[in-house]
Amino acid sequence: MVTYSQDTLQESQRDRSVIRYFLAFEHGLYFFCILFFTGAIMTVLFPAPVEVGAAENSLARSLWFPAYGLVILLALRIFPQLVRIVVFNPILILCVMLCGISMLWSVDPALTMRRSVALAISTLFGLILAARYDWNQLIQRFAIAYLILAITSLFYSALLPSRGVMHEIHVGAWRGLWVEKNYLGGQMSRGLIFMMCAFAMMPSRGKIWVPAGFLCLFLVIMSTSKTALLISLTSIILFILLRIFRRFPILRIPLLWSILAGAGIFTTLMLTIPDEMFAIIGKERTLTGRTDIWNALIVSIQQKPLLGYGYGVYWQDPLGPSYYTRLILQWGIPSAHNGWIETWLSIGALGVGAFAILYILTLALAVDRIKRGGVETYWVVLSTVMYLMLSMSESSILQQNDLSWVIFVMTSAKLFAFERPYWRNRVRTAYFLPNV
Repeated sequence: MVTYSQDTLQESQRDRSVIRYFLAFEHGLYFFCILFFTGAIMTVLFPAPVEVGAAENSLARSLWFPAYGLVILLALRIFPQLVRIVVFNPILILCVMLCGISMLWSVDPALTMRRSVALAISTLFGLILAARYDWNQLIQRFAIAYLILAITSLFYSALLPSRGVMHEIHVGAWRGLWVEKNYLGGQMSRGLIFMMCAFAMMPSRGKIWVPAGFLCLFLVIMSTSKTALLISLTSIILFILLRIFRRFPILRIPLLWSILAGAGIFTTLMLTIPDEMFAIIGKERTLTGRTDIWNALIVSIQQKPLLGYGYGVYWQDPLGPSYYTRLILQWGIPSAHNGWIETWLSIGALGVGAFAILYILTLALAVDRIKRGGVETYWVVLSTVMYLMLSMSESSILQQNDLSWVIFVMTSAKLFAFERPYWRNRVRTAYFLPNV
């Protein structure tokens, strides 16, 4: 029989305490990085938006360097797991590499190189999250982060309207911790999905996640962002459909037929009475001028269709490639308001094609989780569909310092690595053996 001295036991307890404190500190670093990548902290520090064509705020840019350093340190901490995640997703790495390589033909090579490095680190953070945590740990942590953002935005807008409410344009719309109402709407629609999925994974915390979900939906409504509201309502409907599909197998066939019939009716109405359909959500056919922007940008795309103008440079110089687009539209448009067009402007048809393959495969793996996956199925399906909807109206594809890109990378990486399904009351098994 092995016996231990009192000193040995005390040393063991001290070691365990040190490990617990170290892990708590590590989790705190992840949590800080998640909040930082939402952009809320930067907006609070620098509330005034930068004018189109103005020089970048060097102080604001320098504040990202400590976050980049933390990401690199976290990567070194789990390097073996990180390598495994990277190996499984070469298409993602190819997309990021294309952004860096575009420096060779960029109209501003120095800017392309700097922003490509920022994109690489943002992508690295998504890969680290995928390697470090399982499905439930990720969703719960993000849900907590968004709960904090939602509560803070509520008090920021209600108690400090001079900062949290818009006054010059979109008067009365809440913007919370962000510079513009659509940012609040987009973030809270994402927060709503995290709350629903966190509840599905841990119903015992329903007293937290259900009210938090209603809070996120309330903030979406107060932002008056129609796109965010549409994404939120679509996510709620899709969540309910997935829940019915998983819990009531007898209803699967009628449910599939209902979805197909609904999609057919919606498509028919959009083709026959588009103005009335857009009016339902308070929009008009041009999507608040977005289609005018896209039509103007097609001319720029036609000039450099294959390789684009270089990553992250099209809008930077007011006298550069975007000059004629802004001249035609008669306002200082800051982005394409479409992730696919933005990517085409940056790295051409080659980059758009590479990302399209990545997204299609990610979506296919997400849908396959309906059959093989566990409770994480809610998240992978909702987040992947939401990302596509968001990319149609916002520049969210291959964007540096953007949490929406980080989240997509995180989800895609875990899907490509065939991460084990997460079950609440079942032994975790390999992806291809869910019932063993």
